[in-house]
Amino acid sequence: MATIYLCTVIVDIVADIPFPRGVRDLMPNEALYRNEVIGKIEGVFQRFGFLTIDTPAFESIKVLNAKGVIGEDAKLIYEMKYEDIALKYDHTVSLARYMAMHQNLPQPFKRYFIGKAWRREEPQRLRYREFTQADVDIVGGRQTAADAEIIAVGAMALDALGIDHVIHINSRKFIDDLFKIVGIPQDKIVPAMRAVDKLDKIGRDGVVEQLQKLGLDRDTVGKIDALINFQGTNADKLDYLEKTLSDKTAVKEMRETIELLELYNLKPESVAIDFSVIRGLDYYTGVVFEYKSQDENSSIAGGGRYDRLIGTFSGRDLPAVGVSLGLDRLLDILEFGSSPKHTHANVFMATINDSNYQYALQVATILRSHGIAVDLNIASRNISNQLAYANALSFKYAIIIGDAEEKGKNVKVRNLIDGTESAFTVQDAIMVLKK
Repeated sequence: MATIYLCTVIVDIVADIPFPRGVRDLMPNEALYRNEVIGKIEGVFQRFGFLTIDTPAFESIKVLNAKGVIGEDAKLIYEMKYEDIALKYDHTVSLARYMAMHQNLPQPFKRYFIGKAWRREEPQRLRYREFTQADVDIVGGRQTAADAEIIAVGAMALDALGIDHVIHINSRKFIDDLFKIVGIPQDKIVPAMRAVDKLDKIGRDGVVEQLQKLGLDRDTVGKIDALINFQGTNADKLDYLEKTLSDKTAVKEMRETIELLELYNLKPESVAIDFSVIRGLDYYTGVVFEYKSQDENSSIAGGGRYDRLIGTFSGRDLPAVGVSLGLDRLLDILEFGSSPKHTHANVFMATINDSNYQYALQVATILRSHGIAVDLNIASRNISNQLAYANALSFKYAIIIGDAEEKGKNVKVRNLIDGTESAFTVQDAIMVLKK
């Protein structure tokens, strides 16, 4: 009864520990898997020659609110009480501030940054208040070449993770021009864009309702609805734009970008022009895009061109384009919690007696010097419990050290997958384990 009572008390204490909404702890296997995913993404960025930088977790409120660059989402910023700073909402504004402060960097400047950001929004599935973004950006360079490279880098990072996706691509220039053509007043273009951007969340009827609340007449709303739901191939949509838009430059840029993407070996069917893709942030000025998971039909990454954001801080506009991958969404889609691996080490070194510890430590030191990751038992427990521990953490091998092994200056290697066991010299064990 005492044990039951103690467990009940512990459960009650744990239940009373406050824990913030919209964040999560990671178990060791989850954190290990997460790091492996980051490594794969980072490897793709590096193969394209992107450099990494680091920026603080918080920025000045004045930077985050500069000329309304974030737009209506400014209300989601976590401000720090009594200080004129706030947690980063994303990494793009920090990059813009960084470029304004370091104007001697060679251009095009290609950078990536993987780190946490924070938004004070309502938590829901695939959406957290604290999250990790993997950002990659190009500042400067020829527009269509930079756009295509950024889009391709994002696609290849998702390919490296084995995630099937379709790239939904649009241009703010299209929407801005088309909205003017259908007669939307200038002061209502941005609010109308924000309404369209919520199509995935509130559905077609919800978008129509929000547009009507802006005071747009039924005919104008009908034209917008028909536009964002326009069906056809990419060629059909570009032909439609060619006939409709007053400025043909944006259409030419989109054609060039899609042609370049084919040279990156992206399948034509993996890129779809989608007039409903707006991207909610107000700093986008040109091409915008989202990567949607084939399985989840949800946005897992996105980005676009922001040619005026850096000029907000430096007084000199610099063309820039970037993409951000939402790591937490990717991990949820990959079901990273089911990964059995708990440790970086493949080898657990067990000791029959505490007196064998020093010899075991010597062997572990030799193995580590040869690049073999070893976890050495440091607890006083019998061999059965040590091997149970090794199995619980999904080690592949256990090296067992007893009096006989210490006297013979060798080791016993057990394969924890198939249960086979053999005695080796330390040097032979190195060769076996490296294989």
